[in-house]
Amino acid sequence: MNIKTLLFIAFSLQLSYSNAASSWSQLANFGAEARHRGAGLVIGNKVYMGLGHYNGTGVNIIKNDWWQYDPGTNSWSQKANYVGNNGIGNYAVLTFDMGNRGFLGGGQQGGSFSEFFEYVPSTNTWEGRTPSPTKPQNTYGFVIGNKGYYVATNQLREYNSTTDTWTNKGTTPFTVNAWNSAFAIDGKGYIKINNSLWEYKPLTNQWVTRANFPGLATAGSVSFTQNGKGYIVGGFGGSLSNVNSEVWEFNPATNTWQALSNFLGTSRRFAVGLNLGNRAFLGTGTNGTNFNDFWEFDALAELNDASKVDVVCYPNPAVQKVQFKTEEHLGANLLIYNSTGQLISNKRIENKTEVFCRENNQAGVYFFFIKKDGQEVYSNKFIFQ
Repeated sequence: MNIKTLLFIAFSLQLSYSNAASSWSQLANFGAEARHRGAGLVIGNKVYMGLGHYNGTGVNIIKNDWWQYDPGTNSWSQKANYVGNNGIGNYAVLTFDMGNRGFLGGGQQGGSFSEFFEYVPSTNTWEGRTPSPTKPQNTYGFVIGNKGYYVATNQLREYNSTTDTWTNKGTTPFTVNAWNSAFAIDGKGYIKINNSLWEYKPLTNQWVTRANFPGLATAGSVSFTQNGKGYIVGGFGGSLSNVNSEVWEFNPATNTWQALSNFLGTSRRFAVGLNLGNRAFLGTGTNGTNFNDFWEFDALAELNDASKVDVVCYPNPAVQKVQFKTEEHLGANLLIYNSTGQLISNKRIENKTEVFCRENNQAGVYFFFIKKDGQEVYSNKFIFQ
């Protein structure tokens, strides 16, 4: 790839997201050291985060600290250390938050321990609960009502928080090895594995396939929900070093994915994603360097800010053609590059809606730029499936 072109693309995209990424707001940094593969829970109206590890010096530092974030004051305060794994701490644990209750267990460390705990904010204590039948690690689950679910290889495990019991719900039509993503919307659970997406219907104990994930990340992403839609943020594709800042929105009503403006922070994997009601948060993670920043996501803010952008690219992802709708930039030039930095189209915007046909272009990510009077005024990307 031409380095000059690559740098031009990277700088231009960064400029565009800085102007249009009002969907992300940076909050007070997490209260302790930077880390990745940490854990998070939302209990009542507070956010809790901790555990995790960092190993940049070659020594694996395992954390057992636990912190509370108060959205009202935008501040962190330390709480009782995690007692699991003999008090040493852990990382890559499984978490379930259920309104006023939060549960956590398993993890990478601790041999075959499948221990499971509830954190009780009113007493600032960790209370033991029935261990999971298998040790959950490097996996995410989802919650429907008072029940939490996760997949152990190809077995669906259900935790009933009311009776403190585990049930094997049977074999899944897919296998979870490590680092899936998961969320729940309207009484249904969703699990992303690599680029596939599955929906779980608890009333019939049934799995159905949904639209494939079109993004770059195969694992290590953050997932959360907002306004009846699911979101996948960041992660890595193929190798751990291949991190990205992509934000993808899944609409279960239409079974479609939509690319949004990138995450405003640094690209990363193994962050923590959380939901406090309809509010969504992301924090910590790593790209080789560990982070302790903390962000809030608001999908509607980007829509409300659309007047500043005034460019709509749809459908995205696309199969045969992409349409660009704009009234602000008539007379400007629309430039489209493929992922190798090759310019494949340069046309003047004569109409409020311009169409770019795929023709012989391969599946993948494409970058587009709008230039007016020699100055770039907008940039973004789209995908051909």
